[in-house]
Amino acid sequence: MSKNAWRESSGWRVLLLTLTFSLIMGGSAALAAGPADDIKGLINEVLAILDNPALQAPEQRARKVDLVEQAAARYFNYREMAKRCLGETWDTLSQGQQNEFVKNFSGLLKASFACRLDEFTKAGVTYKPEILKADQAEVPIVIRRPNDKIPVSFRMLKEPQGWMIYDLVIEGVSLADNYRAQFARVIKGGSFQDLLKVLQARMAEECKP
Repeated sequence: MSKNAWRESSGWRVLLLTLTFSLIMGGSAALAAGPADDIKGLINEVLAILDNPALQAPEQRARKVDLVEQAAARYFNYREMAKRCLGETWDTLSQGQQNEFVKNFSGLLKASFACRLDEFTKAGVTYKPEILKADQAEVPIVIRRPNDKIPVSFRMLKEPQGWMIYDLVIEGVSLADNYRAQFARVIKGGSFQDLLKVLQARMAEECKP
């Protein structure tokens, strides 16, 4: 898949993922009543990191990104999302290959977030009623940006450590489904190793003009 084709088909969804990604990361809201309450509480903590005067200098940018990424690891299930993005291919991989894919997949998401950090403070959020089904939940919100409103739903699983995000539905399109279709095309036209190379190339190019 060419660089332009990749960006055209998935780049905007990666941007939206990283935008919503910034809104659900954070620290101490694990005791909230439910998934929607978790997200509402976490937004304030993340925005506090992004707006912290002590982290506004250019030399503090890496520190700011690191703080948000550390928080993200507690609320975003990269492995579950990576598994759903690979579909049937996941079960054909060794544990080592699975780990390598999770590392590269999450690395691409983090790189995309880091490169667009300054955009996230410009967004507002409107909350919609959550949908609970046993150990699963969907939390819909509307992200308000200048001249734009983006409906996003967080799909979450109840795990021992709390509610964890495994997928996002952005303007009616599941991020996991979208990636699964793209990744399947890459693998079908080459191999799993080719997919890793594509992810690594996109990661390296993410912050380039």
